Amino acid sequence: MHKKQRGYIAELAVAKYLTEFGFSVLLPYGENQRYDLVAEQSGRFWRIQVKYSTPKDGALRVNCASSNNWSVKKYTADEIDLMAVYDAFTGEIYFLETTDLKNSNLKLRVAPTKNNQEKFIHYAGEFVRFPY
Repeated sequence: MHKKQRGYIAELAVAKYLTEFGFSVLLPYGENQRYDLVAEQSGRFWRIQVKYSTPKDGALRVNCASSNNWSVKKYTADEIDLMAVYDAFTGEIYFLETTDLKNSNLKLRVAPTKNNQEKFIHYAGEFVRFPY
């Protein structure tokens, strides 16, 4: 499946989820924004970047930056309010705040580590609900 199609699937899944919880969902025109959609509720707005991920080795790998042929640019709090990660295997959606995006890549564990490591592990279950 093409990368764009995966992105559309994830964006639609996040929009459906937010709509079911009473949010209005706004989609920007064109592709020049750092966010994929905006959620609104009671006059408050959240810019959301959406990522599609398939679990591998018990973790969802999340790219916390965008790239083109010339540069890699991390997402910042000035550009987005949240990142929504769509798990293509389960359909679950995880919401990360910009403070969680410290590196260019992040792993969300959907299964325990094989060596029982706990330090520096981000369990996906900690990010299941919209944080506001």
